[in-house]
Amino acid sequence: MRTIQSRSGARSPVRSMLLTSLVLSAASVPVIALVAWLWRGQTGALSALVGALVVVGFFVVGHFGVRAVVAGEPGLSIAGAFVVYFGQLITLVAVFLVLRRAGWLDGRAFAAAAILQTLVWQVGQVVGFRRGRHEIYPDVTLPSGRS
Repeated sequence: MRTIQSRSGARSPVRSMLLTSLVLSAASVPVIALVAWLWRGQTGALSALVGALVVVGFFVVGHFGVRAVVAGEPGLSIAGAFVVYFGQLITLVAVFLVLRRAGWLDGRAFAAAAILQTLVWQVGQVVGFRRGRHEIYPDVTLPSGRS
């Protein structure tokens, strides 16, 4: 798979967004599980851990799916991104249906962890985007001959 770059060769901020979200997730998942353990006990901690990891998996798979689609034919980007998102939702519903029958699952801890982890991931996306390098004038040639 090729790296997402502009015509002048500058990288897009997509990698920074993913890495920042993963770093924040790596820090937040144990904290979320610990808070759930204090709130709901051992079952709550395990449920929160599963909830947070389901969210991280959802976003990571979506990131790489959309990245692969965007690297392909430009005219199919929106349709391809929709297919990736629709596939994610189907998988998520399947995960929920399987976990619904799990007797050990604490629904409140799972849901709270999923919501918190979603917020953490989104903050990571915004921070990563702000810290990423953005090409402002991709078609401008400098007097030195460089783009």
